[in-house]
Amino acid sequence: MDQFCCPVIVPRMRSKSTQGGGMVFLYKKHLEQKISVCEIIKDSIIVIKIDRSIFLKNDEDRYLVFVYIPPYKSVFYKQYDVNDLFEDLESVLENYSTKGISFICGDTNSRTSTYDDFIKEDNLPESLVDLTSYSADSQLSLRVNPDLKTNTWGLKLLSLCKSSGFRIVNGRHSEGYANGFTYCGANGTSVNDYLITQEQNFELIRKFIVCSFTTFSDHAPLHFEFDSVQQQQLNSRSAGIPENDVLTVIKWKDENKFEIREAFRVNYDQLNSCFENRDLSSDADIDTCVESFSDAVVAIAEPFCKVTTRHKSGHKNAKLNFDKPWFSDELKALRRNYIRALNAFNSNSSTNNHKTLNECKKTYKLKERYLKRQYMKQEGDMLSVIRKTNPKLFYAKFKPKKKTLKSNLKLDDFYEHFKNLGLEMNLDSDNASTEEGNCCVFDELDAEITSNEVEKIFLHCNQNNWVLV
Repeated sequence: MDQFCCPVIVPRMRSKSTQGGGMVFLYKKHLEQKISVCEIIKDSIIVIKIDRSIFLKNDEDRYLVFVYIPPYKSVFYKQYDVNDLFEDLESVLENYSTKGISFICGDTNSRTSTYDDFIKEDNLPESLVDLTSYSADSQLSLRVNPDLKTNTWGLKLLSLCKSSGFRIVNGRHSEGYANGFTYCGANGTSVNDYLITQEQNFELIRKFIVCSFTTFSDHAPLHFEFDSVQQQQLNSRSAGIPENDVLTVIKWKDENKFEIREAFRVNYDQLNSCFENRDLSSDADIDTCVESFSDAVVAIAEPFCKVTTRHKSGHKNAKLNFDKPWFSDELKALRRNYIRALNAFNSNSSTNNHKTLNECKKTYKLKERYLKRQYMKQEGDMLSVIRKTNPKLFYAKFKPKKKTLKSNLKLDDFYEHFKNLGLEMNLDSDNASTEEGNCCVFDELDAEITSNEVEKIFLHCNQNNWVLV
């Protein structure tokens, strides 16, 4: 994580029933001068400004509004004394839409089904067209949404879209390969996480993907890309690097099979065009056909595979990762079952797969917490014994470790530094000897003591204090 900056950390609400929460914003260090945090509202809305110079279409700055809206009737609203976060979100959109291009992204706990997020039949009568500058809502295509239910927050989100002119990107973007569920919990699956922006900004989004579920969260990550100047510069620099200096690794992820299959279905025409107007009896045409087909397959599947490019010369040995002390063989087996069930659900989000996933996850999590509690209790008992039998060792375990400072100082520089210090000390000693010759002289201290001064001293002294010399 050394290559990332973390300017914002919003801690989660303290609760016995919650295992996670909070908000963290990260970006790479080379973008530090281009990204700034505008404001944070009630620990639930973070507004980020990205400088226009980063993007290819750099007419305006872009504002990313990351939002988390707690569930309806949550204790959050009592703790923060908030009536409705949608009102705050609407004021944010009104403010920053005049300054640049705004995008909303996050967990809104809103279920919107396939209801319209625009006003239908919004055209004015012909008699009123010349009397006002009102612009009617465009009739957008129907959103692809596997979640056909709604809730209170979902209706509020749709109302916000209609009043502000913002539209939901999920299930509507041309490059949205997988428009599946974004939340998978014990009670079911739903679509709660959205990317929202104005209709004219859809073309600025190069790709939008609802990724597969992972073991880290109940929510699926939202992946979206913009065309940036730095990406083009990076590609041009990579093109000039010799092949021997670059290591590219593509890691296949079995849980992404469904998304890749859906991507191939969406791009069927692109794959089919590789075989059009080809003379398959010619070796040259066959080679060209195979090459173009391979390039198309790689371009479609690449977003779902992990690609790493780095210089071999700068490659460092990977650190060994060790399991936690309480991670037993039984727990490893339960985790493997959990991951297999998760991959099966990502491939086919059926009711049976969801039920199996919940059972495997619950069994694994309960066993993990139990073993962790047992280990912590055992460690606590051991510390109690050490405290009584060996207090010195007990308190030594709580001493902060001294950090070893690594220096890039060369040996020659080290030698020159102390050599110059020695020369300065010699110069100081020479200056000190010259100053001794020019010391101050007080004539009254060198004068002889007269007999009158001695007589005065004897008169003031007591006879018992006289000493014969």
